[in-house]
Amino acid sequence: MGHLRTLALAALLAAGPAAQAMETFASSEPITGSTIPLSQATLIPGAGTGQTYYVSTTGSDSNNGLSPQTAFATIQHAVNTVGPGGTIEIMGGTYAGGIVIDPSRAGTANAWITMEAYQGQKVTIDGSSLGASDPNNIFFYTPNPTVPTPVYWALKGLTIANAPQYTVQMEMADIKLIDNDIYGAHNDLVKLVQGAHDIVIWGNNIHNNNAAAGSNAQGVDMVGSENVLVAHNTLSNIASIGLYCKGNASNITFEDNALNNIYSRGIMLGESTGVQYLLPGKTYESYNSIIKNNVITNDQSACLAESSSYDAYIYNNSCYNAAISRHGAIMLSNESALHQAATNVYVRNNIIYDLTNKPMEVIAPQAMTNYATLHIDHNMYYNPAGVTFEWDDKNIYGMSFTSWQQTTGLDKYSVVENPLYANLTTLTLSANSPAVNAGVFLPEVTHDFNGVARPTSGPYDLGAYQSTQ
Repeated sequence: MGHLRTLALAALLAAGPAAQAMETFASSEPITGSTIPLSQATLIPGAGTGQTYYVSTTGSDSNNGLSPQTAFATIQHAVNTVGPGGTIEIMGGTYAGGIVIDPSRAGTANAWITMEAYQGQKVTIDGSSLGASDPNNIFFYTPNPTVPTPVYWALKGLTIANAPQYTVQMEMADIKLIDNDIYGAHNDLVKLVQGAHDIVIWGNNIHNNNAAAGSNAQGVDMVGSENVLVAHNTLSNIASIGLYCKGNASNITFEDNALNNIYSRGIMLGESTGVQYLLPGKTYESYNSIIKNNVITNDQSACLAESSSYDAYIYNNSCYNAAISRHGAIMLSNESALHQAATNVYVRNNIIYDLTNKPMEVIAPQAMTNYATLHIDHNMYYNPAGVTFEWDDKNIYGMSFTSWQQTTGLDKYSVVENPLYANLTTLTLSANSPAVNAGVFLPEVTHDFNGVARPTSGPYDLGAYQSTQ
């Protein structure tokens, strides 16, 4: 399975030291991120226990929808008919977008509703004809999007294309997007707001905003969401940030994703949210969230970024050719509307291979409440032209690695070495890579990009992959 994932990643991206002493940080760094177990992420409780309805381009909404021969004509009619435990099987073809799923159409915790492509046929839900009054292709809508109202729906194996605003917008809780092809939004491809709790976004191909580079158009954008798992997705040709969470988002996990050709930051915890969207008494942009085991290539800005977060963890990621035009490969900043600096930021076991003259790390002004809570170490950096570092508050610009270690106390056990990527698209490691056995033990990282177990004792590899030798 891991070999197949690596080959799939290579196809997608083609289109568009000595071991350190083992340390354990469990006592000061709790397990973080989403509480949704990977083993349960794609399971649909109670799937198929209710009635199945069919939709066909040759059907009619006057039919009963109970068989392929008596299918409905529109997806919305099926949505308005299905009940808990039910399944909507959509037969091959192209269908009008603008689907709205509201609380009246909810499943239950033990009887989810599934909407999927019938027998794996190509199903396209196209929002090209939508207007300003109906701007989202698929919209999980609730009158009060600040309250996490559970809806218990799963969308599987669909092509969800084009929208004036968002291709998929979620305002409700308990939703799973699994193995869909999602593209073409003028703004964010997948948008989550405060009420979108307990969400799984897994195995999707998310790509090509219908927006100019630099527009407010992300791959996955969440504001105030809680307990979200974003894993095993591929993202490419994103007009702004690839994946990020902000607006008091909490317990978010970004893991095992592959990103290529991102105009702004690759994956980011926190950023800047309007004060009117923040929760009472909460000031940090993100809480208790983690970025781990991701592969990020060809990024115009930082491949890994954090701003105004509390308990932010950035572990075992692999980057290549980041910060092509601006910032640095790893960027820590304070972009909060409340000017809230970050507290407890940990950056470990990452590999950064860069080709430009931008810094490996940029620590922007007032990035931390207390720099004693900033922990950057056990990383590998490489640039054929040499590596530099930047820390604005300390007037450090273009500093060499040795001076950086001596002056800041950061990156004490990090190294500057060529990681010897075996493949510059998948970022797998050569057998003789100095990144092999060079990592530090992190209890939050139990496996690698391909699902290979990270050792519970003994050395970790740096980056997104764990060798099996």
